[in-house]
Amino acid sequence: MKKLNIGQDFGTELTNRDKLQRDGKCSGLEFRQKYLQDIDTENSWQSDEPYIELDFSLVKKLGPSWANEVFAYFAKYATPKKILTKVKIINISRVKESTINVELEKGYAKK
Repeated sequence: MKKLNIGQDFGTELTNRDKLQRDGKCSGLEFRQKYLQDIDTENSWQSDEPYIELDFSLVKKLGPSWANEVFAYFAKYATPKKILTKVKIINISRVKESTINVELEKGYAKK
């Protein structure tokens, strides 16, 4: 399983869906394409084996748009529970975790 400290290796303020939103930095689309591209196929969701562990310990902000673009995008392949099995999240506050869960339950909404 891959491991990634998001705040250290990507960014600490995760609020943008894509480069067109706000300042365009550290976008969810960029993150998903850079770190999660290997699971962007239907076949990759056939197993329950975890693919990556994401450490949120250094993340200061997590916006709904970012969470939707990164996590809910995969709702076309799997249930929220299965998504969080494949993409394991550690060291996250309850508020940030809740943001991810709400977006997973709502499903992917490209704005």
